[in-house]
Amino acid sequence: MTTETSTSTPPWGLLSSASLVVWDFDGPVCDLFAGNAASGIAERLCTLIGADDCAAAGITGERDPLEVLRRVDATHRRDAPDVIRTVRKRLDEEETEAAETATPTPGAREAMVRLRRGGVRMAVVSNNCEAAVRAYLDRHELSGFFTAGLIGRPEDPSLMKPHPDGLLRVLRASRTRAADAVMIGDSGADARAARAAGVHFIGVHADPGRWQDTDPLDVVHAVPDIESLLHDFVAAQGV
Repeated sequence: MTTETSTSTPPWGLLSSASLVVWDFDGPVCDLFAGNAASGIAERLCTLIGADDCAAAGITGERDPLEVLRRVDATHRRDAPDVIRTVRKRLDEEETEAAETATPTPGAREAMVRLRRGGVRMAVVSNNCEAAVRAYLDRHELSGFFTAGLIGRPEDPSLMKPHPDGLLRVLRASRTRAADAVMIGDSGADARAARAAGVHFIGVHADPGRWQDTDPLDVVHAVPDIESLLHDFVAAQGV
Protein backbone atom coordinates (compact mmCIF):
# COMPACT_ATOMS: atom_id res chain seq x y z
CA MET A 1 0.00 0.00 0.00
CA THR A 2 2.97 2.31 0.48
CA THR A 3 6.12 3.25 -1.37
CA GLU A 4 9.47 3.82 0.36
CA THR A 5 12.29 5.21 -1.75
CA SER A 6 15.22 5.79 0.58
CA THR A 7 14.55 4.94 4.21
CA SER A 8 13.63 1.90 6.26
CA THR A 9 11.01 3.75 8.32
CA PRO A 10 7.56 3.20 6.76
CA PRO A 11 5.00 6.03 6.56
CA TRP A 12 2.98 4.66 9.46
CA GLY A 13 6.20 4.58 11.47
CA LEU A 14 6.70 8.30 10.89
CA LEU A 15 3.22 8.94 12.26
CA SER A 16 3.87 6.68 15.23
CA SER A 17 7.00 8.58 16.24
CA ALA A 18 5.76 12.11 15.46
CA SER A 19 4.70 14.61 18.11
CA LEU A 20 3.33 16.98 15.45
CA VAL A 21 1.55 16.20 12.18
CA VAL A 22 1.13 19.09 9.75
CA TRP A 23 -1.59 18.70 7.13
CA ASP A 24 -1.81 20.41 3.81
CA PHE A 25 -5.44 21.42 3.32
CA ASP A 26 -6.73 20.97 -0.24
CA GLY A 27 -6.23 17.28 -0.98
CA PRO A 28 -5.28 15.63 2.32
CA VAL A 29 -8.13 17.22 4.32
CA CYS A 30 -10.71 17.88 1.62
CA ASP A 31 -11.38 18.48 -2.05
CA LEU A 32 -11.73 22.24 -1.79
CA PHE A 33 -12.81 22.71 -5.38
CA ALA A 34 -15.30 19.83 -5.61
CA GLY A 35 -18.19 22.20 -6.25
CA ASN A 36 -16.31 25.20 -7.61
CA ALA A 37 -13.69 24.08 -10.12
CA ALA A 38 -10.20 25.49 -9.71
CA SER A 39 -9.90 25.93 -13.46
CA GLY A 40 -12.99 28.15 -13.47
CA ILE A 41 -11.54 30.29 -10.69
CA ALA A 42 -8.27 30.63 -12.60
CA GLU A 43 -10.18 31.70 -15.70
CA ARG A 44 -12.13 34.32 -13.75
CA LEU A 45 -8.93 35.69 -12.23
CA CYS A 46 -7.42 36.05 -15.69
CA THR A 47 -10.55 37.81 -16.91
CA LEU A 48 -10.36 40.12 -13.91
CA ILE A 49 -6.82 41.31 -14.62
CA GLY A 50 -7.20 41.43 -18.40
CA ALA A 51 -5.62 39.76 -21.40
CA ASP A 52 -2.53 41.99 -21.51
CA ASP A 53 -1.58 41.35 -17.87
CA CYS A 54 -2.25 37.63 -18.32
CA ALA A 55 0.05 37.54 -21.32
CA ALA A 56 2.72 39.53 -19.48
CA ALA A 57 2.60 37.07 -16.59
CA GLY A 58 2.53 34.05 -18.89
CA ILE A 59 -0.71 32.75 -17.45
CA THR A 60 -3.00 32.76 -20.46
CA GLY A 61 -4.92 29.48 -20.22
CA GLU A 62 -3.54 28.68 -16.73
CA ARG A 63 -5.88 26.31 -14.82
CA ASP A 64 -4.39 26.64 -11.31
CA PRO A 65 -5.54 29.78 -9.46
CA LEU A 66 -2.58 29.61 -7.08
CA GLU A 67 -0.24 29.67 -10.05
CA VAL A 68 -2.10 32.70 -11.38
CA LEU A 69 -1.45 34.54 -8.12
CA ARG A 70 2.17 33.37 -7.98
CA ARG A 71 2.99 34.54 -11.49
CA VAL A 72 1.10 37.82 -11.21
CA ASP A 73 3.08 38.54 -8.05
CA ALA A 74 6.37 37.71 -9.75
CA THR A 75 5.50 39.93 -12.72
CA HIS A 76 3.92 42.92 -10.99
CA ARG A 77 5.53 42.98 -7.55
CA ARG A 78 7.39 46.22 -8.29
CA ASP A 79 5.30 48.02 -10.86
CA ALA A 80 1.66 47.15 -10.03
CA PRO A 81 1.06 45.95 -6.46
CA ASP A 82 -2.60 46.95 -6.82
CA VAL A 83 -3.03 44.19 -9.42
CA ILE A 84 -1.65 41.65 -6.95
CA ARG A 85 -4.02 42.87 -4.22
CA THR A 86 -6.98 42.64 -6.59
CA VAL A 87 -6.14 39.07 -7.60
CA ARG A 88 -5.51 38.01 -4.03
CA LYS A 89 -8.78 39.50 -2.76
CA ARG A 90 -10.79 37.78 -5.49
CA LEU A 91 -9.02 34.48 -4.90
CA ASP A 92 -9.73 34.72 -1.16
CA GLU A 93 -13.42 35.23 -1.94
CA GLU A 94 -13.53 32.38 -4.44
CA GLU A 95 -11.82 29.92 -2.10
CA THR A 96 -14.02 30.86 0.86
CA GLU A 97 -17.08 30.29 -1.31
CA ALA A 98 -15.64 26.97 -2.49
CA ALA A 99 -15.25 25.85 1.12
CA GLU A 100 -19.04 25.69 1.39
CA THR A 101 -19.20 22.86 -1.17
CA ALA A 102 -15.84 21.18 -0.46
CA THR A 103 -16.01 17.43 0.17
CA PRO A 104 -14.09 15.53 2.89
CA THR A 105 -11.12 13.40 1.93
CA PRO A 106 -11.97 9.77 2.75
CA GLY A 107 -10.20 8.64 5.90
CA ALA A 108 -9.01 12.10 6.93
CA ARG A 109 -11.31 12.58 9.92
CA GLU A 110 -10.64 9.03 11.11
CA ALA A 111 -6.90 9.63 10.88
CA MET A 112 -7.25 12.86 12.86
CA VAL A 113 -9.24 11.07 15.56
CA ARG A 114 -6.63 8.32 15.81
CA LEU A 115 -3.73 10.77 15.97
CA ARG A 116 -5.36 12.96 18.59
CA ARG A 117 -6.20 9.89 20.66
CA GLY A 118 -2.50 9.08 20.62
CA GLY A 119 -1.58 12.52 21.91
CA VAL A 120 -0.25 13.84 18.59
CA ARG A 121 -0.72 17.56 17.98
CA MET A 122 -1.83 18.71 14.56
CA ALA A 123 -1.61 21.84 12.44
CA VAL A 124 -2.57 23.01 8.96
CA VAL A 125 -0.20 24.83 6.59
CA SER A 126 -1.91 25.75 3.35
CA ASN A 127 -1.45 27.92 0.28
CA ASN A 128 -5.22 28.49 0.39
CA CYS A 129 -6.54 31.46 2.32
CA GLU A 130 -7.04 31.12 6.06
CA ALA A 131 -10.70 32.14 5.83
CA ALA A 132 -11.46 29.22 3.50
CA VAL A 133 -9.61 26.75 5.71
CA ARG A 134 -11.39 27.95 8.83
CA ALA A 135 -14.78 27.93 7.10
CA TYR A 136 -14.37 24.31 6.07
CA LEU A 137 -12.99 23.13 9.42
CA ASP A 138 -15.77 24.89 11.32
CA ARG A 139 -18.46 23.53 9.01
CA HIS A 140 -17.22 19.96 9.49
CA GLU A 141 -16.42 20.36 13.21
CA LEU A 142 -12.71 19.76 12.71
CA SER A 143 -11.25 22.96 14.12
CA GLY A 144 -10.60 21.38 17.50
CA PHE A 145 -8.14 18.94 16.00
CA PHE A 146 -5.66 21.61 14.96
CA THR A 147 -4.45 22.98 18.26
CA ALA A 148 -0.86 23.46 17.06
CA GLY A 149 -1.73 26.10 14.49
CA LEU A 150 -3.52 27.02 11.31
CA ILE A 151 -1.54 28.95 8.71
CA GLY A 152 -3.11 29.96 5.44
CA ARG A 153 -1.75 31.82 2.44
CA PRO A 154 0.82 34.42 3.51
CA GLU A 155 0.46 38.09 2.62
CA ASP A 156 3.57 37.75 0.50
CA PRO A 157 2.79 35.17 -2.25
CA SER A 158 6.49 34.41 -2.62
CA LEU A 159 6.32 32.79 0.84
CA MET A 160 3.76 30.20 -0.28
CA LYS A 161 4.97 26.61 -0.36
CA PRO A 162 7.45 25.41 -1.59
CA HIS A 163 8.90 28.12 0.66
CA PRO A 164 9.16 26.62 4.16
CA ASP A 165 7.91 29.79 5.93
CA GLY A 166 4.58 28.32 7.08
CA LEU A 167 6.14 25.12 8.39
CA LEU A 168 8.88 27.00 10.20
CA ARG A 169 6.29 29.24 11.84
CA VAL A 170 4.33 26.22 13.07
CA LEU A 171 7.47 24.58 14.43
CA ARG A 172 8.42 27.74 16.32
CA ALA A 173 4.94 28.37 17.67
CA SER A 174 4.50 24.78 18.83
CA ARG A 175 8.10 24.50 20.07
CA THR A 176 8.56 21.32 18.05
CA ARG A 177 11.83 20.03 16.66
CA ALA A 178 11.67 19.54 12.91
CA ALA A 179 12.78 15.91 13.37
CA ASP A 180 9.68 15.27 15.49
CA ALA A 181 7.25 16.57 12.85
CA VAL A 182 5.64 15.03 9.78
CA MET A 183 3.86 16.78 6.94
CA ILE A 184 1.09 15.12 4.94
CA GLY A 185 0.82 16.74 1.50
CA ASP A 186 -0.17 16.03 -2.07
CA SER A 187 2.18 18.15 -4.18
CA GLY A 188 5.80 18.73 -5.04
CA ALA A 189 5.51 22.15 -3.40
CA ASP A 190 4.54 20.48 -0.12
CA ALA A 191 7.44 18.04 -0.44
CA ARG A 192 10.02 20.74 -1.13
CA ALA A 193 8.74 22.89 1.74
CA ALA A 194 8.97 19.96 4.13
CA ARG A 195 12.52 19.14 3.10
CA ALA A 196 13.58 22.77 3.39
CA ALA A 197 12.14 22.89 6.91
CA GLY A 198 13.74 19.57 7.87
CA VAL A 199 10.33 17.96 8.39
CA HIS A 200 9.50 14.39 7.38
CA PHE A 201 7.07 14.13 4.46
CA ILE A 202 4.37 11.69 3.40
CA GLY A 203 3.08 12.26 -0.11
CA VAL A 204 -0.56 11.33 -0.70
CA HIS A 205 -1.87 10.99 -4.24
CA ALA A 206 -3.67 8.30 -6.23
CA ASP A 207 -1.39 8.77 -9.23
CA PRO A 208 2.22 7.66 -8.57
CA GLY A 209 3.21 9.82 -11.53
CA ARG A 210 2.41 12.82 -9.38
CA TRP A 211 5.94 12.59 -7.99
CA GLN A 212 7.74 11.87 -11.27
CA ASP A 213 9.22 15.36 -11.56
CA THR A 214 9.92 15.71 -7.83
CA ASP A 215 13.34 15.05 -6.32
CA PRO A 216 13.30 11.55 -4.75
CA LEU A 217 14.95 13.09 -1.70
CA ASP A 218 11.83 15.24 -1.25
CA VAL A 219 9.34 12.36 -1.54
CA VAL A 220 10.78 9.52 0.50
CA HIS A 221 7.31 8.08 1.18
CA ALA A 222 4.27 8.02 -1.07
CA VAL A 223 0.86 6.51 -0.38
CA PRO A 224 -2.17 6.42 -2.69
CA ASP A 225 -4.64 7.83 -0.18
CA ILE A 226 -5.26 8.68 3.47
CA GLU A 227 -7.31 5.51 3.96
CA SER A 228 -4.38 3.22 3.12
CA LEU A 229 -2.07 5.25 5.36
CA LEU A 230 -4.58 4.97 8.20
CA HIS A 231 -5.02 1.23 7.59
CA ASP A 232 -1.28 0.59 7.91
CA PHE A 233 -1.01 2.87 10.94
CA VAL A 234 -3.84 1.11 12.78
CA ALA A 235 -2.61 -2.36 11.81
CA ALA A 236 0.85 -1.57 13.11
CA GLN A 237 -0.57 -0.45 16.43
CA GLY A 238 -2.53 -3.68 16.70
CA VAL A 239 -5.66 -1.97 18.02
